[in-house]
Amino acid sequence: MRLFRGTATILAACASLVLLVDTAPATAESPFKSLVGTWSGRGTARLEGGKSERLSCKGYYTGSGSSELRLNIICANPSTKVELRSKLKYANGHVTGSWEERNFNQQGTITGSATESQLRLTIGGAALTGRLSVEIDGTSQSVSLSTNGSALRGVSITFARIG
Repeated sequence: MRLFRGTATILAACASLVLLVDTAPATAESPFKSLVGTWSGRGTARLEGGKSERLSCKGYYTGSGSSELRLNIICANPSTKVELRSKLKYANGHVTGSWEERNFNQQGTITGSATESQLRLTIGGAALTGRLSVEIDGTSQSVSLSTNGSALRGVSITFARIG
């Protein structure tokens, strides 16, 4: 009888532990791992005055794949070039970091949220504010940037993974 009571206590403790583990809140997965690599695509730049231009784009994403990501997106055509660089950090669904756009001479900070399939970021700088979103779908992604305070009003890009 004593052996049974001791076994029952151990089983009850194990069941409680399983319930605790099973009901613990899930940690948000970083989307960075699915972004690391080389991307190619087409996009559109929206410029001051309502003008828009088609662009060819390359994206280079490096980093740990979990908590850190560096991105370099270069888009160009014969008359316009956009080069966006960012250093991002991810922790528990939140993203922070810095960014710069070299051809329009802008830079600032990034804050926002992330899930496995998307980034929703707010960008800010000296005279510029905006939003950056990335939708991730396996071997493709969509990048959308909208800004206020710059001649570059926004960029929309559809990428496919090439490496």
